Amino acid sequence: MNKAIILSIFTLNIFIFPALSPSGAQDVRFWYSPETEEFAADQFRTDLLREDSGTSMRIRDGELIFGDGTAMVSGFHHASISEDRSFVGVLFVRGDQVAAEIYRSDGSLLHRISRIAGYDPGDPSIHLYMLNNGSFVYRDNIASFTYFDERGKEVFRIFNSAGSPEGEAVSEFASTPFGHRMVAFNPRIFHTGQVGSRIRDIRSGDDGRTLTQSPDRSIRSVRMHPSGRLMLAHLQDESSDRHYAMVLSARGDILADIDYEDNEIEEVVLSPCARYVTGRASGRAMVHEVASGERLGSASFRERVQVASWMPDGKLAVLTGTRNSNRLENIRMHVIDVRQRRVVREETGLTVHTSPHFPLSLQYESDATYRLQGTSRELIIRHSL
Repeated sequence: MNKAIILSIFTLNIFIFPALSPSGAQDVRFWYSPETEEFAADQFRTDLLREDSGTSMRIRDGELIFGDGTAMVSGFHHASISEDRSFVGVLFVRGDQVAAEIYRSDGSLLHRISRIAGYDPGDPSIHLYMLNNGSFVYRDNIASFTYFDERGKEVFRIFNSAGSPEGEAVSEFASTPFGHRMVAFNPRIFHTGQVGSRIRDIRSGDDGRTLTQSPDRSIRSVRMHPSGRLMLAHLQDESSDRHYAMVLSARGDILADIDYEDNEIEEVVLSPCARYVTGRASGRAMVHEVASGERLGSASFRERVQVASWMPDGKLAVLTGTRNSNRLENIRMHVIDVRQRRVVREETGLTVHTSPHFPLSLQYESDATYRLQGTSRELIIRHSL
């Protein structure tokens, strides 16, 4: 075999499985996803889950640029992107009115609503929640939610105030990707010296049915399972600072109430199969079974945990690294078989950029292959555990 052929084969192998250690023998490997390999630091995919993928956007303060830059939206007050990045909505403040514009990921305008509501400069709660079909929810006045369908037509409005004379925090909203199930929740309700919370079902468009309420725990987050049958709430006891993960059925039945004891949890994630809950602290990750509420396993790390998730191949995937402004550096992947008490880990010199509009997540691609999403240049991660 001549030298040219040998060099060509060697180059191909390096491109597919870049060597990250002198020996080349490793159990975790990284490379940029082909779709995002050439992306700039501020350029993000907007249609990752569609077959006609390839379009992108750059989003900065008050500026949104689609594709090659021929389409641009600027001067907006607030922007929201659907979970699958198929749609983006922006809010404009024009005089004493709030206007909304909804775009597809290719930059084409779907809806323009010249007057969605009146504008109160003292209202800190103005917010837009985009769904995967182009429908959206607009929040204002601390606890008021207005739902617009995929045609841009107003369908219903609810007011989610708890009515506590001592006050409450701004209400929040959670939904399945296409809005088949929607809930509004009061993260913090002040009453008689305690801080409580409440979750209400708003799928019918009326004032809502209370699914669960707590007199002494606040809510950090609520996430709906895509099926709409379950939801996961991250709660905190305001007096003891203990953190909890509560799994609820669609009717509000408590299926699991996990006590993290002295661990200051930053995020809880429900597995795609809805059988496991992963809790992430700054230097620790742990997995609990929903059915029993028992801890399946846990691990501690010297580096800061950025994202952790239980994968369908039965592994706990944990990514650690350091944030430097919008750069994620010193990335190390830890893949843990908690049942067999085995782990493989590897660090990469590759860096990625993050945005507050795109949450970090580890997605399951196939057996032993994951994708780090929420970054401009996404990572494909393969392990051999």
